[in-house]
Amino acid sequence: MKKIVVVLVVLFASGVVFVLKKSGQTSSELSVVTNIEAAKENAKMIVPLPKAPLADLPVPSKEGPWPKAIAKDLTFAFGRMQVKEKNTHQFVVRNEGQADLNLVTGSTTCKCTQFGFDTADGKTSKRALVKPGESVTLTMSWKAGEVPDRQFSHGGDVYTDDPENTVLKYAVQGAIEMPFELLPRDWNVGNVYTEQAGEMTATLGSKVYESLEIVSIHSPSGKVTVTPGPITVEMKAVNGFLSGFGLKIVVAPDIPAGIFEEEVEIKLAQYDAPIKVNVSARRQGVLQMQQMAGTLFDRDKMQLQLGSFPASEGREAKLLLIVDEKDMAEPFRIADSKFDPSFLTASLSPLGQPSGTVHRYILTIAVPPGRPHIQRVTASPGTIALSTNHSSGEEINLSVLLYSN
Repeated sequence: MKKIVVVLVVLFASGVVFVLKKSGQTSSELSVVTNIEAAKENAKMIVPLPKAPLADLPVPSKEGPWPKAIAKDLTFAFGRMQVKEKNTHQFVVRNEGQADLNLVTGSTTCKCTQFGFDTADGKTSKRALVKPGESVTLTMSWKAGEVPDRQFSHGGDVYTDDPENTVLKYAVQGAIEMPFELLPRDWNVGNVYTEQAGEMTATLGSKVYESLEIVSIHSPSGKVTVTPGPITVEMKAVNGFLSGFGLKIVVAPDIPAGIFEEEVEIKLAQYDAPIKVNVSARRQGVLQMQQMAGTLFDRDKMQLQLGSFPASEGREAKLLLIVDEKDMAEPFRIADSKFDPSFLTASLSPLGQPSGTVHRYILTIAVPPGRPHIQRVTASPGTIALSTNHSSGEEINLSVLLYSN
């Protein structure tokens, strides 16, 4: 039987393993050779290449005398710094050997970090040569990102021709924090009544600054009052704040009936841009709306959802309207109305008997059949504005979501 010679080439990682089968084997005796063991042995011999080009790296001499690289600190803990802030730190490398020490910087772990050896002209260099007994300064600079990072750790390698210390791994570590934190971020004081203001508390703290200074607090309507006070020991401890304020927020009782929203600005001495806080409340007036069975109504947003329906059939929804008619000389009614889309309608019908001066009505909002196809979503809802003859002058204002097809 004819004898054959088989050469199997196995590629493994960055090395090549050649396996030669002896010619004494016949074709019937030949089997597939995976050569796993040989590959494993080859893998042990592979040394990962440094990030810097091999030609750029200093090579320790085979015979002495040799340099000796001494780096007291390889890691710098900067503590805390705020987002977008820049920082620098200087490391020192000393040569305590008997020959010149050659140093070359490699690549860094992040584009946010750069380093180099200080030169006489005030710049930095990728390379440095340090005479025996002398030192060189390695300056590392880094920039924080735009979001908090409590485990920031970046740096890079410095390669040497010290045979006992060929790589020095440098890093800066710490926490990137926002300059301030507001808890909670949005302020919803809840219900406000005719003779009772809405109140809540909040905390403004900083993990970066040892002290905060409030320059001004501005409410566009003048209906929101924010009074700073000392931050509690508990809030500082729980949140890790270095400084801050406890804030008392009060929304005046004479805001218009219904949903109240505005943006309050707080200006800090330590920060250029003002802190903008959304403040919301709901004044409980003499006209109160409630959801009825089969109707989707968000009372906090005063938003009615009519849903999706055929335009040929139309759609209607019913809401419970509770009215205190004290001091009214005539029956309660809708005096004027404005609709968008214009074909919306609103009608009132009494419900049951009054309880003292409190009357109940069913408010029916409808899209009559056969009206044009239209879609109103959250970004551009429909609106209903109903003026009444109530002595308080309160109005009914609703937003409407619908899709007629």
